[in-house]
Formats: sequence, structure tokens, C-alpha cells
Amino acid sequence: MAYSVVDPAVFLEDGTFFEDRFIEKIKGLTWEQYRGRSVLVRGCSAIIPPWAYMYIAAKLAHVARTVRYGNEHDNVVVYRATDGE
Repeated sequence: MAYSVVDPAVFLEDGTFFEDRFIEKIKGLTWEQYRGRSVLVRGCSAIIPPWAYMYIAAKLAHVARTVRYGNEHDNVVVYRATDGE
């Protein structure tokens, strides 16, 4: 299965996570690009607080068909749209 991938590591600056900058970058993303898609939130790629992954998944749950966490070969479904959506 092909996924659109969101890698939280792209929100790091020189390998460091800054909460305020993360929030600003998230606000600037166009979430519509994930409408109706299966999205993988890549996990364990860097030191990122767990709430940041949850924040991304919550944003995706409004547009994506499914949201998975992990990698392309080993992942867990954290959100699946119902047939009515």
C-alpha cells in the first residue's frame, strides 16, 4: 500500500525540537493535500515528544482516510474514517 508520509523530523532545527517553532510550522501546513489519502506518520526517527505525534495525527484525522504510525513495513492504524465520511 502506498502512503503519503509525514515525517516529524522535518520540524527539527539542527536536530533539536522547539515547541513554539513546531506549532508555527504545523499551522502553515496545507492539510488538504492529505484529503482521502492513507497517511503514515513516521515514528522513531528523532527525539520528538509524544504529544507532537498526537498533534499531527489529530490534524490528519479531519482529512485523511487513514492515519498510521510507524514505518512503511511496520505500522499501526491510529485513525480510520468511517464509510460515511
